[in-house]
Amino acid sequence: MTPNDAPPSHPSPRLRLWIGYWLGLFVIMHVPMDAQGPPTVIPVDKIAHFVLYFILVWLGGRYLLAKGGASMFTVIAWALVYAAYAALDEWLQPFVQRTMSLGDWMSDVAGIVAATIIIAVVRHRTATVSEPAEAAQ
Repeated sequence: MTPNDAPPSHPSPRLRLWIGYWLGLFVIMHVPMDAQGPPTVIPVDKIAHFVLYFILVWLGGRYLLAKGGASMFTVIAWALVYAAYAALDEWLQPFVQRTMSLGDWMSDVAGIVAATIIIAVVRHRTATVSEPAEAAQ
């Protein structure tokens, strides 16, 4: 079989999940909302922003780790992409009758940083475990 005869490769399930989640997140964040009620003691909105972006970064990081393309530079570069996307997401909020908020963006970035740190630790541990096996060969 020649390379031209090879069946088309399909995106991995991890990649599809990551991209699908990101698209879903975009939709959720751009659905117009009714006026919000009085502030609550628990900042549910900020927690939701943190969790939603944490999951986005976690899914992307798991895909990169599985693919083997998770250098520290790549992990940090993706964190910057996510932070820029979160800023764009907040900037677009007024166009769908939602409120742009620095606090929401800071919650997004906190989730991005937390997940990025975990991805970096997992990456480091995985690299450290595989290095002795490669050195023995």
